[in-house]
Amino acid sequence: MFEDEKPVSPVSRLTEPRTIVSFAVAAVVLYFLFSRIEFDRILEVIGDARPGYIAAAALMYFGSLPIRGERWRLLLNNISVRAGLKDASEIFLLSWFANTLVPAKMGDVYRGYLAKKVWDVSISKCFGTVYVERIYDVLVLVILMGVSSIMVFGTDIPEAIRVSLALGFAILVLLISVVVAFSSGKTTIARKLPSKIQPMFTQFAEGLHESAGRSSVVLIILYTILIWGMEVARLYFVVESLSPLHNIHIGLSLIVFVALSAALVSALPITPSGLGAVEFAIVGVFVLVGVDAGVAAGIAILDRAISYWGLMAVGAVVYMVSGKK
Repeated sequence: MFEDEKPVSPVSRLTEPRTIVSFAVAAVVLYFLFSRIEFDRILEVIGDARPGYIAAAALMYFGSLPIRGERWRLLLNNISVRAGLKDASEIFLLSWFANTLVPAKMGDVYRGYLAKKVWDVSISKCFGTVYVERIYDVLVLVILMGVSSIMVFGTDIPEAIRVSLALGFAILVLLISVVVAFSSGKTTIARKLPSKIQPMFTQFAEGLHESAGRSSVVLIILYTILIWGMEVARLYFVVESLSPLHNIHIGLSLIVFVALSAALVSALPITPSGLGAVEFAIVGVFVLVGVDAGVAAGIAILDRAISYWGLMAVGAVVYMVSGKK
């Protein structure tokens, strides 16, 4: 995206062919998944959920928003952008909302545009902070997934789980390699690019280098651990909402693994916020370890009612009243 280009509103992108196809793919996956489970059983499970625990799960999810906003604010400070927590959190929520509507993580593009509008920062340089934010996320996620998978499966980790872990590790290595390459060879790489692209690349590389600096690293890592802990807590409360009536005995290590696996899958750019793929991952892992398919499907639906449909509803309200869009 060019620096002077205004991105199309995420709401208006709903009619684009790419968006329509992405929702169609999600619909096919969801139909394939839930058509193989007795529908009455799923409704029974969902109906038995205890509202207090679901409310606690929602609190964990939306309560992480100001923490995510504060973490991003620290990264923005590293590139000399003095952002307020309220503005950073609001822009973060709007970018999340955009990701529920359009594929390919276009919410990150929208976040860059809003940052430029509010703080007059280069969109490309802002992308540097988003990229470094992803590195922290994937680093903590891969470590926690690895530990939890060993606790759940021991040395007999299923092949599909090994592939997921390898994929996460490969993504982490790739992300870090880009930072190293761009930081050390910024000038050399820029000279090989078309003149129209060079300024954007240089700004992006500067954003990477500055936001990945030593300032606030420990605090950012602590915030990241807390964020993932709240992701796990959300799923834990969803599971606990069903435990008494359905005799569910799911260990915390398994909940950690499933929650983080779902988060990794949600990053896939094929459908908006991993719609379809995340539900498939949650049900698949739970069934793999012996959880009743109807219960697993109920957990997936309740969890996504918060992390996808709830986010879409809250985001829509904020989008309509926000003066930043």
